[in-house]
Amino acid sequence: IDMKTIELNKMSLGFYITAFSALLAVISSVCYGVLFSGIQYKEPVFSVAICILLPVTAVVAVVLLISGKKFAGFSPTIMCLGSGISFLMFVRMVIWPISDTIYGIEPFPQFTQLIICAVLFLLNFVVSEVALYMKKYK
Repeated sequence: IDMKTIELNKMSLGFYITAFSALLAVISSVCYGVLFSGIQYKEPVFSVAICILLPVTAVVAVVLLISGKKFAGFSPTIMCLGSGISFLMFVRMVIWPISDTIYGIEPFPQFTQLIICAVLFLLNFVVSEVALYMKKYK
């Protein structure tokens, strides 16, 4: 990577928001891995694929982002794709615990952890979506 490409005065707000989205993806993945890996429930509520997908998309997005103007536009697209897919995978994993809790069949004891992870995943998607429409470089 050429150092001319990474001049701070040439970066726009969208650059930093996309970078924040990548950081948020890694944080979301770690939180999900830490909070959900030990939870036992009658249906599986943990998928290692989510813990792999988010950091990989974050790394790819950052590489595209620092590659310069030509590829920077693809960075939030990758983040939207990765965060959207991981959010939907998470929803698929927790739909039964939520349903069981709502209908009083078998309450899901770790509902706070579920809400924390859901908010992080959704926030990651929203931030990457906002970054999608912003200029990355001046």
